[in-house]
Amino acid sequence: MNKAPAITRKNFNDTDKAKIFARDRATCCFSGANLWLLDAPLRVGWQSDWADHKKPISRGGKADWEENGVCASHTLNMKKRNNTADTTYLFERGHPTALYYELFGTPPPHVSQRLQRLSNLREVDWYFNRAISWIFEAFNFIWSQPKYERTDEDWFKAAYRKLREFQKFQESAPAVEERGIIQSPSETQEIFLFIRTCDSLKAMTEQVIQLSNRYSQNSSAWWNYFHPCYDDASATSRAKDLKRHRAYEKACKIRERLDTETFQCIQDDFQFRFSSK
Repeated sequence: MNKAPAITRKNFNDTDKAKIFARDRATCCFSGANLWLLDAPLRVGWQSDWADHKKPISRGGKADWEENGVCASHTLNMKKRNNTADTTYLFERGHPTALYYELFGTPPPHVSQRLQRLSNLREVDWYFNRAISWIFEAFNFIWSQPKYERTDEDWFKAAYRKLREFQKFQESAPAVEERGIIQSPSETQEIFLFIRTCDSLKAMTEQVIQLSNRYSQNSSAWWNYFHPCYDDASATSRAKDLKRHRAYEKACKIRERLDTETFQCIQDDFQFRFSSK
């Protein structure tokens, strides 16, 4: 009797994704973006990691994480789709490529320091990172109230499922503090680090929900400044500049309620954009 042909798996499973994430130092191969979410600002603009196939599965690519997998931001992975020509990488395996050096020269100190710090990531950290990404998705829902079938409760449940997976494996590596990945935790980081020990969905949600209001304030200030006239494709440059001025003035008034990173990001752009006008 002939045996049925073996089924060749084409999609990366969670184990593969975790290996790619750790090997590539949570760094997007296309842009160099930092995808380690404990470093992410508490607002929209954060980027989740994605395991991308160098050769798409639709074109014969296999689920060989070591040879055909790279870490990419979700946004740039979606942009690539099935374009096999779009494999121009600035980073590979957590290191700048020759193309990076050709275009930008030696990486600045903060990039080199970050890559060195994130070289201490382990596979187990991917599960924790994914839990945080689902928490951020819940915050996105609370802030923007999109008309999706999924709710913030659904995202919190997804986060807790990943947190439970992390808890099963966390003894496989020392804590991130011991590995130097987190050195002087901020208040936000402290809360995320605390949920590592939460033993129920309720306990986890009660901890992180206290960050939701700050996430919404930061997100509104950042979005209103960087996306003026978002719903008006015909808006003129003058109209956009006026809205940016108003958004900046409002951000200044509520500065004490915004995270330093968010306000600094807005202020730096405003000064650069309008200093010569």
